[in-house]
Amino acid sequence: MNYITVVRGKLKGSPKEAQKGHDATVEKLSAMTRPMGAIGHKPHLNPKDPTEFLAIDTWNNLEGLQKFMSDPNVAAAFGQLFDGMPDISIWAESDWASF
Repeated sequence: MNYITVVRGKLKGSPKEAQKGHDATVEKLSAMTRPMGAIGHKPHLNPKDPTEFLAIDTWNNLEGLQKFMSDPNVAAAFGQLFDGMPDISIWAESDWASF
């Protein structure tokens, strides 16, 4: 079963500045998260307000996801990227019909 996190927040600074910080953070953290079960990261910006950020991350196990999210380094990275803490939710894949 796969799990996803949905992260929504207001970016600090301009979208271009935030992208530099985001991309550097993803590069740094992906080396740590892949062995823990991370299998994808999809960032999105609101087209009406590109400082509104949404990311969907896919994980293949809940334990690795929870360990990652409780890491103080992750909170510190979010603190540099977002204006305040983002809203974070965790979802489990269902066996419902999809396309």
